[in-house]
Amino acid sequence: MSEFDRIDDIVRELGRSATGVGVVLGPGDDAAILEIPPSHELVVSADTLIEGRHYPAGSDPELIAGRALGVSLSDLAAMGALPRFVTVSLGTETLEREWAVGFGRGLARRAREYDVAIVGGNIARGPQHIAVTVHGVVPAGTALCRSNARENDEVWVTGTIGHASIALDEPGLADLGFDDLEPGSSAMSYWNPPCRTAFGVSLREFATAAIDISDGLASDLAHIAAASRRRLSIDLETVPTSTELSAERAVVAGDDYELAFTAPPGANAAIRALAVRHDVPVTPIGRVDPGDGVAWSVGERAIEIDGGYRHF
Repeated sequence: MSEFDRIDDIVRELGRSATGVGVVLGPGDDAAILEIPPSHELVVSADTLIEGRHYPAGSDPELIAGRALGVSLSDLAAMGALPRFVTVSLGTETLEREWAVGFGRGLARRAREYDVAIVGGNIARGPQHIAVTVHGVVPAGTALCRSNARENDEVWVTGTIGHASIALDEPGLADLGFDDLEPGSSAMSYWNPPCRTAFGVSLREFATAAIDISDGLASDLAHIAAASRRRLSIDLETVPTSTELSAERAVVAGDDYELAFTAPPGANAAIRALAVRHDVPVTPIGRVDPGDGVAWSVGERAIEIDGGYRHF
């Protein structure tokens, strides 16, 4: 069987997930043709997941596909963008039909969950990796960026920090299938990142800056601080961390794919109302001050926290 047969297998699994609002021409040609609403801007992000580094070797293809799509959609959530279109490129040394069907099934499941269209991609022979490019839309001038945090803003996070990373220390992560994932488990958080896209879209009205937590809360807060040229003062005791990790370890663990964002104090009640509406846990963990970097404390005692995932 050729690569084109395997592509056909994947596209058949996608079904209606290969079409959607704005898709003029989807998979099957040299390129997709897409349209976005008038007076909107296109928000684009790309991620690559490599076997053995970003997920365990030999893992279930349905879980790999779902994780790859979730990781990328999280970037759109941080920008307040409504997800619309996705392209997926797969590198692999071998590609059996059963694996390809499972991979397509995983893409279709998450695409339906977030109402996005898989509009194209590519397959090539090589070490296994998945490259996903996501496209979202925002009304012109409304995207959330890292650079707009203001003095006296509150700093917030969604979800529980460090929870997904626990799965990496547990045996059998690569042996799981989708039906094995228990709601609320660390394995579910790892393989099925939360993708706070609907909440992120609603945040456009209130937040000043945002980022998705991929490399660890400590590392990603530092990006907001640097881009906004402000200091983020964080009380470690207020950070909602997993009870299975120390707080110091949780805030440097990666793979959360939650959101960290800043907003004026006057937006506190509105943000809590949004959280209830979208069923997203939110917690204020600090404030934006003059200065630079991230200042960590436990109560009144200053502490040093340095870490987070780095590729190089």
